[in-house]
Amino acid sequence: MLLAVRLLATMVAFSLLSVCAADELSAQRTPIRVRIPGNVQWTSIDPVSIEPASVPASSVRTYQAAMAALHELKVPVDVDEPANGLLGSGGFTLVRTLGRERLSKYLDCGTDVGGANADLRRVAMALFVWIDSIGPVSSQVKVGVLASARDLQGVSKTVLQCGSTGALEAMLADEIRKRAVMPAV
Repeated sequence: MLLAVRLLATMVAFSLLSVCAADELSAQRTPIRVRIPGNVQWTSIDPVSIEPASVPASSVRTYQAAMAALHELKVPVDVDEPANGLLGSGGFTLVRTLGRERLSKYLDCGTDVGGANADLRRVAMALFVWIDSIGPVSSQVKVGVLASARDLQGVSKTVLQCGSTGALEAMLADEIRKRAVMPAV
């Protein structure tokens, strides 16, 4: 009888540890790796450069809001994984603007005699949005951006690496928050 109780206690403890480990593993996401022009190697996009934005809406509603925000910016969404809370594009090309704003508002690709390189060159960008549920009516949004700029005159020119100014991440988080809490029409 004592052996059976010990065996049962061991099985319960192992089951609890397995569930806890599975929760921890599901919270850790596989990094997204992309290669855009100018990057010889694959690069991971990391959403930790900006504080996650809290959204007072379910993760499903937040995901729908993120999809709508990306479509309004005309970002081609080639990664659409609602079950994983991930959407975005592994690579698309822009010239001068994203949405209604000049690219130099969102990206720092350096400057040239004519002005900001982000506004003067062809920009290749990868953009992803991660959505995590933190409760039944609460979620978090993280945005990751990676970009490079190439001269409009041809592909044999030098490719410049671009850094994010943080404005795109902040604008997207704010736009997603607004859309997620708007009443459905």
